[in-house]
Amino acid sequence: MDILKKISLIFLVSLAVWSCGEDDEPTADNDDNSQRSFADAQAQYEVLREGFTLGLTRKAGFPQSGVMIYKGMHTGEFFKGNTTSDTKLDYFADVEFTLDFEAQTFTGQLVNFTTNLEGFENPEGTLNVSGSIRGPDDLGGDEFGLRFRVQEGELTQDGRTANFDAFTNSKGRFLGDTGQSVNIRISSVFNWTEGPDEGTTSGTVGFMHANRE
Repeated sequence: MDILKKISLIFLVSLAVWSCGEDDEPTADNDDNSQRSFADAQAQYEVLREGFTLGLTRKAGFPQSGVMIYKGMHTGEFFKGNTTSDTKLDYFADVEFTLDFEAQTFTGQLVNFTTNLEGFENPEGTLNVSGSIRGPDDLGGDEFGLRFRVQEGELTQDGRTANFDAFTNSKGRFLGDTGQSVNIRISSVFNWTEGPDEGTTSGTVGFMHANRE
């Protein structure tokens, strides 16, 4: 009789644990950047930008070897100089790149684009970025910067598509004692290939800010 009671007790405990497990099934992450609002992206950027008060990185502290990951944001505000469309937009995107200090090159991606254009708030598309380090021999003085290039790629949402192209229009700079941050000015163009603005362009000017992980 005692054995039967023990078996029954074990069964009931197992059933209770199994039932709790069903109620606690994993749920999707609510922090989904692909659906973030423009206001949320702007707030993220403002927090990131507050940290960019470091001085320029000098040769004595600049890494000569190692592979390191940088993460941050890529931004753009409407610029009429590169615009032929009536559509004006601002955007934010997340950037991550891996920098090889010995080879002095890096590769990475732009993801999670967020714009203030209705119907194009969260366009789909992942774009590759690449570039190289610029040192004192190139820049002059005792400082370091970047050549930063975005490989032109497609962004699309709800029948509107653009080929996105971006390039640096300044030298950019490493910041901090050991190059722990990067800041560079960026020009970007949305070349519209589908939708109401097909055949026109929307230009922006902004920045890329990133911190070493």
